[in-house]
Amino acid sequence: MNSNIKATFKYLLTSIICSSYSFSIAQTKSVYLNEFEQVKTNTYNKKLISLSPISPDKNWNNYKGGEIYTTDSLFSFDSKNLSEAFPTHYGKVKNEYLIHYFSQKTAKCPTLFSLLKYYEPIIDAELSKNDLPKELKLIPVVCSAFNQTSNNGNGGYGYWHLNHPQAVKYGLNITEYVDERKDFVKSTKAAIKYIKDLYLKYNDWELTLAAYSSGVVNVTKLFKRHNASTYKEIAAFLPEATKDFVQAFVAMNYVYNYDSYGVVQLSPKIIADTVTIDRKLKIKAINDIIKTKSSDLLFLNPTLIKETLPTNFVAYFPLGTKNKFIEMKDSIYFYQDSILLKPEPKAPAIVIPKDGEPYEYTVRSGDVLGLIADRHNVRVSQIQSWNNLDGTRINVGQRLMIYGKKSLNKTQKQKTKNKVEPKETTKPNLTFNSSKYSNYTVKSGDNLWLIAKKYSGISAQNIMDFNGIDGNLDVGQILKIPKP
Repeated sequence: MNSNIKATFKYLLTSIICSSYSFSIAQTKSVYLNEFEQVKTNTYNKKLISLSPISPDKNWNNYKGGEIYTTDSLFSFDSKNLSEAFPTHYGKVKNEYLIHYFSQKTAKCPTLFSLLKYYEPIIDAELSKNDLPKELKLIPVVCSAFNQTSNNGNGGYGYWHLNHPQAVKYGLNITEYVDERKDFVKSTKAAIKYIKDLYLKYNDWELTLAAYSSGVVNVTKLFKRHNASTYKEIAAFLPEATKDFVQAFVAMNYVYNYDSYGVVQLSPKIIADTVTIDRKLKIKAINDIIKTKSSDLLFLNPTLIKETLPTNFVAYFPLGTKNKFIEMKDSIYFYQDSILLKPEPKAPAIVIPKDGEPYEYTVRSGDVLGLIADRHNVRVSQIQSWNNLDGTRINVGQRLMIYGKKSLNKTQKQKTKNKVEPKETTKPNLTFNSSKYSNYTVKSGDNLWLIAKKYSGISAQNIMDFNGIDGNLDVGQILKIPKP
């Protein structure tokens, strides 16, 4: 290889990485960049790698990259030059994703491609079965970086970013509790069948990947709208996420073939017991009774959406816990049903004051809730709550339960079960000067409570006492309003 070409390529990468051109993708932060950058922090990946006796060297810095230039046979797709399979998106300098991927190669690629090596036998077997190019194994690398919960923001989910209709069409089970797009083996089979059907339809890899990302309907609409038949003719009108996907896939071909990156063969030891769940069961119930951990059960059962095992679900338990689960199964379900699923007691509708004493009041002619509340030194809202009243309307003869203050003199408490309403006094209140008052003429709609509210420091009872009347009023009646 020409060393000048290698030096030139590195110079171009360095200069472009520092330019505003590469800064633009840092601002947009597509899902493909995010997943690439987070490959080492993803919870599932970390757990998987931790179970392997050999893991990627975190301090891998002995980078020995070979030269890249466009006629190198390494950069091919489906036994052709990469530029032939993806003519619209070919170019090592113009491809933003190549620049970004390459800038972080030593930090991310050892982990990313070690994970690919782990999953590769499953992907290669399906690609061979369907007679598809081996380079397609890079699709889950680009889409999710093997993050099982990856979401492209457009309905695509899981390792391969399959959307719901395609996932179901190609045999995956998606329910309230389970999503098999998070099952690598099943989602790989579904995705590769889908890709094969797309390629048979378009016989073009750029169009195939565009339809995989944005959907057949979208590509068909663009064909009709622009009287087009090629990717180049519709590329400008495709969603940004779709153009990003095609560009990222081409870039990953370069990066993957550039070097070995110190890749290791992961061999995680995942040993588990198999248990069939009779009926829906919360993971918390299992944890609380037999002391398992949610993190272990979710790792072993990656298709779960919630921390609940659905009915007839074949679950994987940490090795050695199956017998304990079977032995304690009745207790686990009893705990779930009686403790975890027991409805919380509702707060009582009636809040009784601590010093409240029950008293049954019979509504008389002229009564309103405000007047009754004033008489008993309580609030209207309390009478409404105690008697389940939606509004303020009451009827003559209606019985209201009122919780007034308890008598300080125990000997004055009534000994009978039926409370007798105390007689209303007609004697003027002696705290008021009988010669100091103002006159008020009763208007239509007035009642003593409303009138009392017009005068500071005066209650409805004060007006009744001062005038020697009960609660009945007549329009035009003149009332004397005492002055405090």
